[in-house]
Amino acid sequence: MPDDSRQPIALWRFQLLAPLLQVEGRRGAFRRALEKIVRRTHVHPERGPIHIGRSTLEHWLAAYRRDGLDGLMPVARRDRGKSRCIDDVLAEAIESLAISRPQLDGPGLLAELKAEAPERPLPSLPTVYRFLRARGLDQRAAPARRDHRAYAFDLAGDCWQGDVMFGPELANRDGGRDRTYLIAILDDATRLIAHAEFYSDQHLSALKDCLKQALLKRGLPRRLYFDNGQIFRSRLLQLVSARLGIHLIHTRPYQPQGRAKLERWFGTVRRSFLARVEIERIGDIDALNRLLFAWIEGVYHREPHRGIERETPLDRWMRLSEGIRPLPREVDLDELFLDETSRRVGKDGTFTLDGKTFEAGPAFIGLRVTVRFDPFDRRRVFVVSTHGTSVTAYPVDRAGNRRVRRFPHTPEPAAAPTPLRALDRLADDMDIKPIEGERDEDDQDHE
Repeated sequence: MPDDSRQPIALWRFQLLAPLLQVEGRRGAFRRALEKIVRRTHVHPERGPIHIGRSTLEHWLAAYRRDGLDGLMPVARRDRGKSRCIDDVLAEAIESLAISRPQLDGPGLLAELKAEAPERPLPSLPTVYRFLRARGLDQRAAPARRDHRAYAFDLAGDCWQGDVMFGPELANRDGGRDRTYLIAILDDATRLIAHAEFYSDQHLSALKDCLKQALLKRGLPRRLYFDNGQIFRSRLLQLVSARLGIHLIHTRPYQPQGRAKLERWFGTVRRSFLARVEIERIGDIDALNRLLFAWIEGVYHREPHRGIERETPLDRWMRLSEGIRPLPREVDLDELFLDETSRRVGKDGTFTLDGKTFEAGPAFIGLRVTVRFDPFDRRRVFVVSTHGTSVTAYPVDRAGNRRVRRFPHTPEPAAAPTPLRALDRLADDMDIKPIEGERDEDDQDHE
């Protein structure tokens, strides 16, 4: 038994003996105090309520007189750590099998031992587990511990962490309840929330809106750190990061420790915000977000934070804001968050995008164009040719096109052909005379 567990027991025993020590030498008073202790029920630090006999008290008292508080320490068994029903030969067999086959559990070890020596009596399953624990083999199949260390970036905007938390369910008009999702983006160096909002889904459109609001309020980060969820690995997020010069990072699979700061903030939201919100009185998600925004800006950003040396997130953001990159004025976020792909325009001036046909116009017939579009709003898309010409394309109105007058195609007048002079120059260089001229001279001589 380790010393840290023996000492509380020794102190508990001394408290029982204290009344006896006060009346020591007075036989009548000592006997009455002893009987009183024997009749009472006492709560043992480890075993709970117990009764203590007279002989036990007398034994403890003699030990205390002899050795003081050390005499009241529980005495460990001499065979502690050794199993009474596992001899040395069986212990060696269990240890060897457990080390060479770490995937085997207790029943598997017993089955293999029995198959090896059917006549040998085997210990019980709890005994095997106690033996493995005593030899340090109970965690042999656990993965190796990785070196995880606390870290923080130097300046505000160096790294933003983002994640999704399940929010409360809100009543809807149909009498049911709709789940909400809290998407949050946190600045690593300052613990400031760039933006957080409850949404009715956790699709890419919600992440797009949350990130857009964070960029408008807090500038451009140098890194974005997300997990491996589908929306965080979307092509649109990669495009936006590349256009803004942001390094997009994802957590390694099965290693969520890197986002511990945001996970702790989600815990703060549950304890300090949601615990104070009367969900039944919340009319809709807008009302819930109104309270969330007030709590973030009025409470969380202004309270000392233990993780940043008792500084408030807002004060730390202001102190470390020298590296923040402002959003360029010429950047249109609505245009920036457009996805893009390429299509070839058909002979009728149309192209297809996700099963929907758009009309680019006769000027783009036969050309491969770049199509920029909002994945969540297909009422219009933007077409850009390789020559830089751009138009807004709308879904084809076939009924309307039936009534549109077609203008005849007037071919441009052909330009005069450029004279070909390469062979004439070659003949001149080789001093070859025209054949027709030679024939004329021969005819004159014949005459």
